[in-house]
Amino acid sequence: MNEEWSTNKAIGANGEFRSQNRETNPPPQCLFGNESGEFPYKSRGAGVYVFKGMNSRRAFTLTELLVVIAIIGILAAMLLPVLSAAKQKASQTGCLNNLKQLGTGVMMYVDENGEAFPGIASQHSGFQTADWIYWRTNTALYPPVEKSPIVSQLGSANRALFRCPLDQNDADRYAAAASESDGPYLYSYSFTGYGVNAYPNLDQDVNLGMSSVFYPDQAYVFKQSAVRNPALKIMLAEEPGSTSSSENPDGNTTVINDGRWMPGTDPLTCRHRGRADVTFADSHVQPVDWEFGNDITNSLPSL
Repeated sequence: MNEEWSTNKAIGANGEFRSQNRETNPPPQCLFGNESGEFPYKSRGAGVYVFKGMNSRRAFTLTELLVVIAIIGILAAMLLPVLSAAKQKASQTGCLNNLKQLGTGVMMYVDENGEAFPGIASQHSGFQTADWIYWRTNTALYPPVEKSPIVSQLGSANRALFRCPLDQNDADRYAAAASESDGPYLYSYSFTGYGVNAYPNLDQDVNLGMSSVFYPDQAYVFKQSAVRNPALKIMLAEEPGSTSSSENPDGNTTVINDGRWMPGTDPLTCRHRGRADVTFADSHVQPVDWEFGNDITNSLPSL
């Protein structure tokens, strides 16, 4: 062993043993009370020894973490319904915008066609070029929905314009149309169509409106001037797309199946917190209670 190291480095003047790095790395010193470093200070009730060079902030205890997690859970539970309601409201605004644009398209069509409303777009009347919507799924035989007469003059016509953002389930539509060659009706809105001879308690052999009715050998044109109180008469209705109680009111199992809305037979949807969005014959739009559609005074043009 090196004698100089043994006496000068390893053994101090008072005989105390020292490590090689003692001068460069002095012992940690207590920040509180005892400055000798011989016995560190213990913070009150925390069980934490605090030295110079150490972080004096203590970690969270398990209890504190659980409290924070519980508070976050409570806040989330309070905010989720608010966020859900805001999302639904935004979707309803999109639905109302759709109906407003479609109503504008109908008014443009009426102006260009001698006040005549477009065709009824019913399953039973077959495809007609004057139908208000080209909804049939076989585009090899029929034009696509983007070519529908009422949107031909609009700047941006697309499939989404005919469907409410909250209308997201097609299963019941496909099931109902399994035997139909025209396919399911994949849109949310339909045109008021009392038609001809469809209501035995009303006038027969005349078109009661509001849509026109076209057959291969005969046309029953319905004109805008025949609508009394247009601001009070539903022109475009929003029907349920599924049998779910969130869309279909009062246990009804009828889902939208073509472009014709038959008041008293086809219900309005309740997907907007118990309400449906509709366009009136003056082209203004608003939400209405689903029961509003059961009263024919709100849709029969002659009343």
